[in-house]
Amino acid sequence: MIDFQNPLLRPLWVRILIVAVPLILSATAFATGWVFLGAGLGLVGGFVFRRLFLP
Repeated sequence: MIDFQNPLLRPLWVRILIVAVPLILSATAFATGWVFLGAGLGLVGGFVFRRLFLP
């Protein structure tokens, strides 16, 4: 699991990168027909976005 209080996650570019990677992989999985993998990665990206950017 990710420790969301870790000081390494403080810079904005790190948080954007951590959120962008699973969302980009999700889009790639959907584009190639891997629906369940795309949905799972989309959920991971949404969860990480929620924890890192929303209060």
